[in-house]
Amino acid sequence: MQEYITKKELLEQMNISYGQLYRWKRIGLIPESWFIKRPSSTGQETILPRKKIVKRIQDITSLMEKYSLDEIVGRFAFNITADVIAFEDLYKSKHLSAEYVNAVGNYFKKPGYNAIEYMMIICCADVAKKERFTTRQYVDLLRYALPVAQKCEKVETRCLFFAAGGDYHLATLDSNVDIRFDMGLRIMGDYNFETMWDRLKNEF
Repeated sequence: MQEYITKKELLEQMNISYGQLYRWKRIGLIPESWFIKRPSSTGQETILPRKKIVKRIQDITSLMEKYSLDEIVGRFAFNITADVIAFEDLYKSKHLSAEYVNAVGNYFKKPGYNAIEYMMIICCADVAKKERFTTRQYVDLLRYALPVAQKCEKVETRCLFFAAGGDYHLATLDSNVDIRFDMGLRIMGDYNFETMWDRLKNEF
């Protein structure tokens, strides 16, 4: 279950000002989607995902000791349309086997992949490994998954792979949304693109 912290509590806990918080939001250091409005006794208050915002502020303040704000923005920037990795560099990924990379190249024949496409390739590989899929089944799963990835417009996305009635499916949703399935569905993989990207973006 996602835990939240109010804006007031956050400012006190992290010892930052209202102006700092909203400046960081304005320049893209903190995603706008993290600022959630909810009713309160005084009308409305802002809450944020506790673990994410605390870690982000810790990262920002730590980086400010060595870098300018513009440089820090560059480190956290996410360009959905940019080719983050060339196809040939997939072979360097510790998350993909050469067999899977060969299969991706043979079927899709793309020169490069943006960040979410790359993460979807990795997610499908992880599901395929856990489910003991053949390489062909991996490609079939990715054939349905990549078009879904291409429609994602933000990194704050959660991707769920599940099995129902003998068929495999996937769905993407806002990473802050909780979802519960009935007993007829089996979750094969649950991935948070934002968390993944924090780990992956410095690998290449």
